[in-house]
Amino acid sequence: MKEEEYERLYRLEDLHWWYRGHRSLYARLLDAYCPQAARGRVLDAGCGTGGLTAWFRDRYRPKRLVALDASEKALLLCGKRGLEELLCCSVEYLPFPEASFDLVLSLNVIYHREVSDDLAALREMARVLSPGGCLLLNLPALHFLRGGHDLAVGGARRYLRSQLLEMLRAVGLQPLKATYFVFALLPLVAARRMSTRGITEEEADSDLRLPPRALNRLLACLLDLEACMASGPGLPLGSSLTALARKP
Repeated sequence: MKEEEYERLYRLEDLHWWYRGHRSLYARLLDAYCPQAARGRVLDAGCGTGGLTAWFRDRYRPKRLVALDASEKALLLCGKRGLEELLCCSVEYLPFPEASFDLVLSLNVIYHREVSDDLAALREMARVLSPGGCLLLNLPALHFLRGGHDLAVGGARRYLRSQLLEMLRAVGLQPLKATYFVFALLPLVAARRMSTRGITEEEADSDLRLPPRALNRLLACLLDLEACMASGPGLPLGSSLTALARKP
């Protein structure tokens, strides 16, 4: 990820409609499927600048919360949020014994080009989960949405629901829920991404911009409504893909 993207993410992730909407979906899934695990031993594998980690800490008050990232810059920004147990390492080689955590969060991480083997990263997350523990994943979806944003944030892969389910089962996890998300805005997202194809990495810029307050609030409410559907029957398409899986 470009250095300037870390600063932008740190400033905006608590306010931006995309992040607020995703947090709504994460909370619904965790509350429905694994509320006890969320209050136990928790690992955020790829915490970025720590906005989600801090939100999780304040909402669930886990017994233990470890946040790790491969970027020292990101971890410095995590420290500004008061996060304490921070580690700089790759999600492909987690420095923990087996069964160390009740819940692992990995939100928009394994698709990065810095992760050379996404299946190996999932296997490591499954390894450090205790029996009955859960993994919450979020990933960018649909290959045709690849564009300038992916270049700016270091994205190397996008996923289909069927592909993600196969990967989870391959590492010994039982999918509890897998759904697309950000459905209503998909045509706009597709148009934006297609318009940025063909640009170079140096020219690429992320889509992370804070819209006017009223529009930001409206979009957050739209995703909150989508979260109700995504956590229930699920959504057929979307620019994001969210899954919750359990270790037998």
